[in-house]
Amino acid sequence: MFKGVLSALSALWIAGFASPADAGAQRVVEALFACDISFFEVFASERAAFSPKEVRISHFAEQRIEIVKFDPPVEAFGLRLTGYQQEIGFYYGPRPTSFEWGFQVDETPAGAALALRHHFPEGFEGSDETLMALKFPTQTHRNFSVSKPRLAGETGANLQCSVSRENLGNIWTLPDVVNQFSEEWDTKGRWWARAIDWFIE
Repeated sequence: MFKGVLSALSALWIAGFASPADAGAQRVVEALFACDISFFEVFASERAAFSPKEVRISHFAEQRIEIVKFDPPVEAFGLRLTGYQQEIGFYYGPRPTSFEWGFQVDETPAGAALALRHHFPEGFEGSDETLMALKFPTQTHRNFSVSKPRLAGETGANLQCSVSRENLGNIWTLPDVVNQFSEEWDTKGRWWARAIDWFIE
């Protein structure tokens, strides 16, 4: 009961005192915590809160990694968001097997987990490298983690959802990061994802 009242008061504070951009960024980050595709709908509705500076796309044998850097960085829940990153894994052929997406922040993994403790009352476990939220049972093949970046030259921490393909609605792909600042995913992306999946089946 008390936690519900606290959440409601927090929401009122955000609406009453935060700037529209800050409130929008907080709504997007909060949507990330569910680790499902509803995040992309919230992100599309609040894309004005983020100003992309550059886009980096890296292809590896079994992964595609896309990173958008923000300029200026965005503040949300006491964290300084410097970018957005998503990865698609292709470990068993041309069909994607896993999806990861989330934000890059300036803080350390431990500092970021501490800032998010009210949103993950179950806590985190792990090491200095990666802290896994205890919110999702193992059998769901869905998790939220705070970890050190894996790519060379990246600093801070990644707030990241990891979901198997089957647990993300059997979609073909995530929207390209360059399109997350436009309407493409909202209008055509899902239709094409389903159509491609149907032909491959």
